[in-house]
Amino acid sequence: MSHLSESGNKLKKNVYDLTSSAQLEQVNELFSDVVVVVLPSGLSCGSSEHTLREIFRNVMSKLGSDATLVTIGMPPDLVAAHILVSDELRYHLWVAVKMPLNNIHLSMEQLPEHHFGILVHTRYQSSLRHTKTRIEYSYCPFCDRTTKDYGGKKHTYHEYGTLLSDVWRDIEVSLSGDLELVFERLQDLFGVSPYDKMLVLDFRASLDRKIVQCARWRDFTPLDMAVNSCGESRLIHGDCLEILQDLPSNSVDFIFADPPYNLRKKYAGYNDSLEIADYFNWCDKWIAELARLLKPGRTLAILNIPLWSIRHFIFLKNVLEFQYWIAWDALSFPVRLIMPAHYAILCFSKGPPRSVLRESRDSSFSNCEGVSWNDPLIPMQEGACLRSDCITMRRRARMRDNGSLTDLWWDIHRLKHNSRRVDHPCQLPPQLMFRLISIFSKQNEMVLDPFNGAGTTTLCAELLKRRYIGIENSLMYHELAASRHKELGCGLNPFRKEEKLLSAKNSPVRRLPKQKYEVSKKALQMEIKRIAGVLGRLPKREEVAEMGKFPLRFYEEYFVSWGEVCAAARTTGMQERRGKPKTSTAVGRQDHPAQLTLISK
Repeated sequence: MSHLSESGNKLKKNVYDLTSSAQLEQVNELFSDVVVVVLPSGLSCGSSEHTLREIFRNVMSKLGSDATLVTIGMPPDLVAAHILVSDELRYHLWVAVKMPLNNIHLSMEQLPEHHFGILVHTRYQSSLRHTKTRIEYSYCPFCDRTTKDYGGKKHTYHEYGTLLSDVWRDIEVSLSGDLELVFERLQDLFGVSPYDKMLVLDFRASLDRKIVQCARWRDFTPLDMAVNSCGESRLIHGDCLEILQDLPSNSVDFIFADPPYNLRKKYAGYNDSLEIADYFNWCDKWIAELARLLKPGRTLAILNIPLWSIRHFIFLKNVLEFQYWIAWDALSFPVRLIMPAHYAILCFSKGPPRSVLRESRDSSFSNCEGVSWNDPLIPMQEGACLRSDCITMRRRARMRDNGSLTDLWWDIHRLKHNSRRVDHPCQLPPQLMFRLISIFSKQNEMVLDPFNGAGTTTLCAELLKRRYIGIENSLMYHELAASRHKELGCGLNPFRKEEKLLSAKNSPVRRLPKQKYEVSKKALQMEIKRIAGVLGRLPKREEVAEMGKFPLRFYEEYFVSWGEVCAAARTTGMQERRGKPKTSTAVGRQDHPAQLTLISK
């Protein structure tokens, strides 16, 4: 796969293979540009923690005022690295990078590790300095069209590919092997002023022999705990902290928590804008209660953005045992220059975890009425598209289009169509909960969600024949969940497609009223592109009124912003079938060879 960096100059790279942190003193270079620290797996464990502290103590002492620090390693080691640098540096990104799978079989009892991470901090406090970088489109191996169906918006996308996200699945690199593809991308990504060099401090080769690795599945003394019961399924309205304290210890088989993210979302009955210290103090309290409620060997899964997940990880490792850092590539549409796609699902168990389950291959999922979706434990092959005509063709031809279930999930996306949503700003896709519940629980076991919202977790639990407890502080959402369970009891699919009027939103962008378009939005955007071609720049409203074919009111009524109006004029347009690039250009696009860097695998 390839990437394209615009208006940048590739950084010069110097690599140092170091045997100890003391050797940093022998690196006679300024740490003023981009510094990359490569960690071996397990450096944050046991006696190796001292080595990790020494590495970052020495790096931080030499880091310049405009420097960018990039740390490469496995998730637990990156958490430890963040702790060591976060007081002095600004956090920007956690990138998940796909690793190759070796000898993976679907009968394995655990989720294989399929990604490592890249952590980006800067000494400066402003926005991250980087080039605009695009990833080449991928194509379905069955129909040879782009993996993503761009529908009627092809004219608003670039001919080469989509903007880089914080999940890199287009390359496949082993953390213990050759990282050149990662280095090349970083050289292009940060090839902007004032940077000239990228210094790589590679600690893998020598330190790997000295590290006592953190075994993911250690031998534990059996936990001597009385296993209790939480009774039958129920939805509970109230504050989760108060309710959790009344539930018996060691009584729940699987717990899923998707808390408010403290990002100023508008939840009914809850102010998601706490001060950060208060937010994590509150989180620590309910996490401790959830750990108490887990049965021995059972799993707690917490969903959050990567930065908040780092803080959850720090607290969780003191009360439970680490299982997985699942990287969920949940992006449904591209936004910003580095697209935020990555959610972390932290999985911790109470003592040694029991095997990952494969129950849905038997009867539990096939007996779920009213839900049409594939086995949640068998993901679709990476790159295969979700177009109905392609899926039908594959099924009729009995083509194998399944992939392997690992700790990198790309086949489940956030809900984007209002017809699939209910009136809640952060509704999870049911496919996500079908998968998690199928992995970590059995039929008739107890599933708990302390932030049940509109009821996605408890509805999926009921469909999978689990018992459930759903706690929700908002009376409106509690009643919404209850009504959906009643629908399920009457034989209706609670996740059915249905036209409805929604008020809740997951973004500050205003929702337009449903209306009939006199002229298509594509025609209006292409007219803006025509006018921009005449002017040599993006037009103003008054210029569109004077030069355009259509009334200005169409643009004001059909689009949420002038930026959306000009979307086609800013780019080249793309085609979904593999072939030669289009020849049309965007206004202001730079095509000089010296300003484009193309790296191919």
